[in-house]
Amino acid sequence: MKKSRTPRRLPFLLSFVCLTPLILPFSGHGRTVPAPGGNLNLLVITIDTLRADHLGIYEDANQPLVKTPNIDRLAEKGVWFRNAYSHVPLTLPSHCSLFSGTLPIFHGVRDNGYRLPSSTETLAEILKKSGYLTAAFVGAFPLDSRFGLDKGFDVYDDLYGSKNAIRDLTFVERQAEDVNRNALAWLACHKDQTFFMWIHYFDPHAPYTPPPPFKEDYRGREYDGEIAYTDAAIGSLMEKLAQWKLTDRTLVILTADHGEALGEHQETTHGIFIYDSTLSVPLIFFHPRLAPVRKTVSDPIGLIDIAPTILELMGLPKGGKMQGTSFKDLLLGGRSRPQPYGYIESVAAMMDRNWAPLQGIRTAEWKYIEAPIPELYDLKNDPQETNNIIKKNPGQAQRLQEELKNLIKRYSSPAASRVLQTERDKETRDKLMSLGYISGKAFGSDINRPDPKTMIALDNLFNEAIIASETGNLERAGRLYQEVIQKQPNFIIGYEYAAYNDYKMGRLDEAVNLLKKAVDSDLTTTSLISRLGLYLQEAGRVEESIQILEKAVAQDPSYTEAYNYLGASYFKSGRAEKAVESFKKAIQLDGDYAMAMNNLGNCFLALKEYDLAIEEYKKAVAIDAGLASAYNGWGAACYRKGLTDEALNHWDKSLQLDPRQPDTSYNLGRAHLRLGQKKEALKFFELFIQTASPQKYAADIEEVKGVIERLKKEIGENIIR
Repeated sequence: MKKSRTPRRLPFLLSFVCLTPLILPFSGHGRTVPAPGGNLNLLVITIDTLRADHLGIYEDANQPLVKTPNIDRLAEKGVWFRNAYSHVPLTLPSHCSLFSGTLPIFHGVRDNGYRLPSSTETLAEILKKSGYLTAAFVGAFPLDSRFGLDKGFDVYDDLYGSKNAIRDLTFVERQAEDVNRNALAWLACHKDQTFFMWIHYFDPHAPYTPPPPFKEDYRGREYDGEIAYTDAAIGSLMEKLAQWKLTDRTLVILTADHGEALGEHQETTHGIFIYDSTLSVPLIFFHPRLAPVRKTVSDPIGLIDIAPTILELMGLPKGGKMQGTSFKDLLLGGRSRPQPYGYIESVAAMMDRNWAPLQGIRTAEWKYIEAPIPELYDLKNDPQETNNIIKKNPGQAQRLQEELKNLIKRYSSPAASRVLQTERDKETRDKLMSLGYISGKAFGSDINRPDPKTMIALDNLFNEAIIASETGNLERAGRLYQEVIQKQPNFIIGYEYAAYNDYKMGRLDEAVNLLKKAVDSDLTTTSLISRLGLYLQEAGRVEESIQILEKAVAQDPSYTEAYNYLGASYFKSGRAEKAVESFKKAIQLDGDYAMAMNNLGNCFLALKEYDLAIEEYKKAVAIDAGLASAYNGWGAACYRKGLTDEALNHWDKSLQLDPRQPDTSYNLGRAHLRLGQKKEALKFFELFIQTASPQKYAADIEEVKGVIERLKKEIGENIIR
């Protein structure tokens, strides 16, 4: 480079990438005190988005059957509950209910992105206190440890790999066989101890992309292909249990968090309505001696009833706050229990779409849904819930409405209003309180929001836009997002997705302006505000970015991403010490946040604390081995310490992981140039020109172009000589 030029940045370029929480594997070993119930192990398998009637055991299903021989075998040799249901059609809230034995109106997790409060005791915590070794292996980001379900687990394995996609508004997940790989590796080391293991498979969740041969076998039925693939993974798991002689010592429970609408009631996936298409879930208890063989139970069972049942089977007292009821006697062949009223809800659309929330109550025979347009269904005669008979049965509807109000009053928790949230802002919490769920009133009477039934076509249009964007049809996606916002100007989540589509198209100013429009219209969530701060940062408007992000962390001190974005903005403004504080806060909130560790390493590098920088980079890649930017920073730190060979190795690794890392190719070019290796330097400088963003690297690109011309000339002269 021209020696006369004053450096404008660090000696080597660094990547500040915003996001990624992960958990180190096998972080503890728990106690080995023998557990009650004859050292009976517990294995809970949850399959995300598994619609019950798409299993092979449902011989009366209307659709073509899915081949699920392994799940079918568990049902045929155990106890199959035909009428189990979730209380909410969303991943995180449903799992919180399953493992706490409490309703969403008690534990307060109403949507994905909330955090389970520390005061809510979980099944894992109870079993750990009783001597169980506890381990969880989850398949996707909605159940990440930052949301609180890791409480009580010695090991909480959420190693999905690189989580850059979270920034891209997509779920980060891993396939069932990858979940199995880590789970079985752990179990191989601890199979002689008494354990509680939870395995979560995410595969049937949209988008449906089954691997071969299921992709070919279920062409046109990809959702079913995902189910069949997951069933095969369960077969591999059960084979290992048998091989290790654990079958007789392990109670296996298989269920799901919710189902999938698949177009019923015009809903394509789940999360909006509370019909049985998304609330009905499979439930199987399997143990060769404990559960009677080939028993089918028709009594309705809610997910909150499972934890109390497990504890009674294990000879342990029911958790003090659990709201579910044990069905042990029913499981073991006893009489049917009194038919309870079951609470159901979906309030997520209120949070991000400004639609009316839905709350309901169900029995074995009836379902009542409180909404601007209330609904009543005769489940025995109309299991598909196609005929709203509320006008013909006003008395029955009124009785169920009163029971719903009483149930909400009886089971709601004042603590839910103080629940820590990673995705929701104070205004949203105030909305919940103003709508009365804390005081025991139903949401549904709120007439200022439209009924989701009248808005589902708009939601389908929104989903169509998402698919278009994810498949690269960005222009079409932009038009669809624009149509969504025009039809409903206060459709909060539409602004965030539309802005991201603009961002992908290189229209950063349009993305910023769209999010500012939402903020000016009071359509604010912490997520939306934080994303505005991120885009301002990338547009070079760093001080504006800092102001916005400081507002975001003040609004929601538990929102991890905002601290990571804010740290990057502080760094870019020259405030490395402030950046260190912000990244440390992000890591404090999520102890396995690889991107924040990477960024903290960059700060230490800037402060010439090279050993501290290397320590952070090592932590980052231990959690996320695919994090190319961490290897780039690690290389820069080694180079500054005079460890040139190590630096080159780390930079080579960075490019292997991501060949389009402009910072890494720039650094390799500079290093080889200083070593006098002009051909190698030229190769990497040319790669930098190919991959560097003209907006972000404008000055660097011009400088490197000059170096390339000089190198070509010098190399040519050498060849002539």
